[in-house]
Amino acid sequence: MSTPPSADEFYLAASESRAVFQGDVFVDVPITKAAAGNTVASEPHWSAKRLHAATVSYPCDIIVASDGVTLNKAQAVVPVYRAADYRITVPDDWEGAWSVCPLPDLVGDGAMWVADFRRITTIDRSYLRLEDRVRCLSEVGWAWFRRRLITALTRGTLPVEDLVEIGASTWAEAEFETRWVVAGRDPKDFQTWLDEVDLSIGVYPSRRAALADTTGRDAVEHALSSLLGP
Repeated sequence: MSTPPSADEFYLAASESRAVFQGDVFVDVPITKAAAGNTVASEPHWSAKRLHAATVSYPCDIIVASDGVTLNKAQAVVPVYRAADYRITVPDDWEGAWSVCPLPDLVGDGAMWVADFRRITTIDRSYLRLEDRVRCLSEVGWAWFRRRLITALTRGTLPVEDLVEIGASTWAEAEFETRWVVAGRDPKDFQTWLDEVDLSIGVYPSRRAALADTTGRDAVEHALSSLLGP
C-alpha cells in the first residue's frame, strides 16, 4: 500500500446514510482567518471564506459520546482546495508536500486537490450537513489521510497497513451503522444494540467490545446480517 491509491481506491460514494467521519469533505464551509498586523497589541481582524473543508478529528471525537449520534458542537476542519491554485506541488509518488493530504480527482475534474493541515480551524457543527458532503474516504483512503496528518504534525510516519489495522474496529462500527441506517432503522438504536451483551458471538462484554479483534468483528457482522438480512 505504499503506492498512492487511485481516486477509485481513495473514496467511497458520499451517502447521507453514513455518519460524519474523519476525512469527509464538505462544500460551502466558512474558513476563518485572523490578521493582526504582526503586533501583539493589535486586535485581530477576522475574515471568512467559503471553501471545501475536511473533518480532521477522530470519529469518536466528532460525535457526542452520550448518544453516539449527535455531532459535537465544535468541529475541527481544514480547508481543501486545488493544489495548483495555491502553488502546491504533489509529487506523483506523494513523497513531498508533507503538510497536506493529497485528494486525487476530488470533484471529478482530474485535478489534484489537497487538505491543508497547516490551517486547522474550528467551525460550528451546523456547517457539516450531510447533503453538502461531496466525498467520504474508503478504508484505505482514511488510512492515508491519517498517515499524512501524522506526518504534517510530527514529521513522523506509520505504514498504511498498520493504520488500517489500528482503525479496523472504528471502521467496522461505521460500516455496520451505515447498514443499519440503510435498513431504515434509527442510528441511536444501533448504539444501544452495539452495547448489548450477545453470548452468541462469544465471550465479550458487549458487541462493541467484540469489534476489537477480527473474530469478534466477523461474529458481530453475522449477528447484524441475521437481524437485518443480507
